Amino acid sequence: MAHVAFGAAVASARGSKRPQAGSTDDVVSAAWLCAIPCAAIAAVAILVLGPPLGELLNPGPNPFTFLRGAGAPRPEPTEHARYLIAVCAPLLGALAIASAPRWLARVPARAVGPIVVATQLVLATVVAASIVAQYGARFGVVYTSGREPTLTLHYFDPATLAFAVLLSGAIAGLLRSPSLRQRAADALSESPRRRLLLTAAAVAVTAIWMLHAVHSDAEIGNAPVDVRYHLRFTMDETFAVLDGRTPLVDFTTQYGSLWPFVTALPMLALGKTTLIFTLTMCTITGLALMAVFGVLRRATRSTLPALLLYVPFLATAMFQLGGTLQNRSSVGSYYANFPLRYALPLMLAWLTARRIDRGEDGWRGAWVLFTVTGLAVLNNGDFGVAALVATVAALLSSADRLDRHLLRQLAGCVAVGLATAFALVSTLTLVRAGALPQPARLVDYARTYAVGGFAMMPIRGLFGMHLPIYLTYVAAIAVATVRSVRRTHGVVLTGMLAWAGTFGLGAGFYWVGRSHPVALKYQFAAWAFALALLTVVAVQELTAPRLRRTAIGALVALFGFGVMTCSLALMPLPWQQIERLQTSFTPTEELPDPEPLVPSRDPATRRFVSSIADGPHRFVYQPGAPVAIALTLGHRMADAYGIDNVSRYTGIESLETVQRVETMIDDLRAAGGNTVILPNPLDPDIFNVLERAGFKLLTTQGLHRYIAGKTQAIQYPWPDGGTVIKWVDTHHLHPRALDAQQVE
Repeated sequence: MAHVAFGAAVASARGSKRPQAGSTDDVVSAAWLCAIPCAAIAAVAILVLGPPLGELLNPGPNPFTFLRGAGAPRPEPTEHARYLIAVCAPLLGALAIASAPRWLARVPARAVGPIVVATQLVLATVVAASIVAQYGARFGVVYTSGREPTLTLHYFDPATLAFAVLLSGAIAGLLRSPSLRQRAADALSESPRRRLLLTAAAVAVTAIWMLHAVHSDAEIGNAPVDVRYHLRFTMDETFAVLDGRTPLVDFTTQYGSLWPFVTALPMLALGKTTLIFTLTMCTITGLALMAVFGVLRRATRSTLPALLLYVPFLATAMFQLGGTLQNRSSVGSYYANFPLRYALPLMLAWLTARRIDRGEDGWRGAWVLFTVTGLAVLNNGDFGVAALVATVAALLSSADRLDRHLLRQLAGCVAVGLATAFALVSTLTLVRAGALPQPARLVDYARTYAVGGFAMMPIRGLFGMHLPIYLTYVAAIAVATVRSVRRTHGVVLTGMLAWAGTFGLGAGFYWVGRSHPVALKYQFAAWAFALALLTVVAVQELTAPRLRRTAIGALVALFGFGVMTCSLALMPLPWQQIERLQTSFTPTEELPDPEPLVPSRDPATRRFVSSIADGPHRFVYQPGAPVAIALTLGHRMADAYGIDNVSRYTGIESLETVQRVETMIDDLRAAGGNTVILPNPLDPDIFNVLERAGFKLLTTQGLHRYIAGKTQAIQYPWPDGGTVIKWVDTHHLHPRALDAQQVE
């Protein structure tokens, strides 16, 4: 993400004579003139340098040994290296734009207009080709995990695209009318009462939209399968905290290391239920979404246009993934995305916009901002680092002046802020677990995916919806650079364009690794944020008294706004959502329990899960006893049964490697336990790892080795339709956890 350095490039050009708009010295024209040459250079670098850079980034053999059930690893070092080059490509464009006063005068005046127009036409053609490409895309078994031969996915249907074209044309026509512009200006006038009413409307529409992501234990069985599946992981991270685990110390979260501390509080106060958990997650998401509304209000300087931009953004950020309009899965109900990944970065964007808007002199107080940034990094490294670089880019691009003193001051603020964040988290972990946080846990899963190649999927071709999304981020950075060089009025808009473009590119690393077509929808929030800000610039462009030659680019941005607006058709209806929540679950043969995410209340199952071996034939229950429960709701189970789940990972699906299974065994032995609970049926490869460590399966004949097709394990039914089995460490049949303790 080296393109943050475009701020330095801007600084180097600010000492030059300011170009005059409308002449060949116009920086806007310069941006279009250098677009294709910079793109060509970047394309060559991506093709030529990608493979050797990939080898440099990922040398040597795979450091992980994956279980057979995890599937064959597919490392993508070349693709990652190529995206890294693509992420840095905007820096080249920013440098070219910033140096425009030095080279633009050499371009023949009569050639500027045709080149600018031609470049915009190329952009429009690329966007159109990428949208059309989605209809011919076929995703094979790599993307379907062999469950079906091919997968097709159309993000936007022809009706949506047609409406977007008509809407963008209508908006452009209205903007060209002087009388309508005057009426619009009158409508934008602010008053305290109007601001309050419009803000209340934004809160109301956010609350209504978030209703679809609220679930309860009694209703969750009716939810789409993907909602129920993913909820296990995110909810169990909070239950790990409730069960006594401490993220960054003795528990490794997959999505957010700090949010579980926050979400555990209302569950302690109001009840440890799915309803309280999902209400908490939706509340945090709603606050993060309202932070975007706050950014748009400061960027537009008016509440009404902010609301008109915010509502389409909201609809696109909560894009539907599956199910029906009444009972759906969406980006909003995939809590791993909202709020665990996105909430802190979006809140940070609002804090950044607020600081820029106040026009505070220098960056002496910016350490507080970077303390929040440090918390975002410690919560989720992937999105947190992207937010960190984005915040620096926003401050650089919106600064009135840049010199070495201020740059040193900024660097000091970043260092102090990050150190403060680490100190705060260290205090929390020391008080709770008596240990400092381990930053390596932030990249534990990232290394498994990026370096090990677990669940990696290649990008399917150049053209597709991913290309317009990438170009949106590049455009946001380019526009921010132009505005910064020209010192255009509206520094909040300038800074937030830089923030949105930089963050979008950084967060895009997630999708580049796991390039599943559905996963691209997880990027829609960052894309819609950048697109909303570009829409502001497009409107300003089209309201100019004289139509400029850059109008085609503005129309492309308006088209994107039209596409976002079409997502409003997916708005959930409150009465339907209330009816959904009140509809009880009807048990089926596949899912027999009416509350499939609640630990079994059957006394026999509870004894089986919570008792640990005290010899080859005796099992006892001791409150707080250590057990390794490798189920995706293992920590909820442990909390309900009064035992300690020592597993630092969430369920068997997170134990993808032999190394992680061995770590679970080490943690169990270190805690003085000897019992592992697993779901059944299961990939027998993990059985081999357990047997090599001295574990045996509890069968109807006692503790025995597992022999496929012959061994009859003792198993108890589980609410999700499966069963659970027990393995015992024969090297520690008399566990230390039971020594000198009163056993019930």
